[in-house]
Amino acid sequence: MKDFIFCDINESMEIKEEAVKLLLETFPKANMWPDLDEKMAVETVNESIVEENICLGLKINNELIGWGCLRSEYWGKTWELHPFVISTKFQGKGFGQILMGEIEKIAQEKGAIGIILGSGDEEKLTSLSEKEINEENIFEEIKNIKNIKNHPYEFYKKCGFMIYGIIPNAYGANKSSILMWKDIRKNK
Repeated sequence: MKDFIFCDINESMEIKEEAVKLLLETFPKANMWPDLDEKMAVETVNESIVEENICLGLKINNELIGWGCLRSEYWGKTWELHPFVISTKFQGKGFGQILMGEIEKIAQEKGAIGIILGSGDEEKLTSLSEKEINEENIFEEIKNIKNIKNHPYEFYKKCGFMIYGIIPNAYGANKSSILMWKDIRKNK
């Protein structure tokens, strides 16, 4: 595995610009944030780098290849992950898990015991988009979810997250948000 270093996204203007660029290059190509534009990407970076958040990047050869942000929720016990991005050319090589692990470690040091996230299915990348979700089938559909077109929920599951629910039609008809959670307590 290549040598890497962690960095603070708020360390310099150059790193913030790289973070914006990484969002713009990665999410729309993966069909994960189809309406993301430069203004939204800049706003996301600026919202992420506020002092109370954990905002960490991963660099290889002085190039930002990924970054993620945790925002404190629920009195600092559970934190929300948004965004989390790894450059397409470095996906599937273990760097996402390395970055996630370091972010979790920092969150534990700040007293967090859990992490939540929502991962949209706007582009119908999972089986959840194949039928209308209602109170009669919601739990069965979550239990039997299938990844059709490389939705990142499987990456998060590899990192120890579990699906705890969905918001049906969050982004329009049959376009759900997949809700995930991970217990990060040291002594479970």
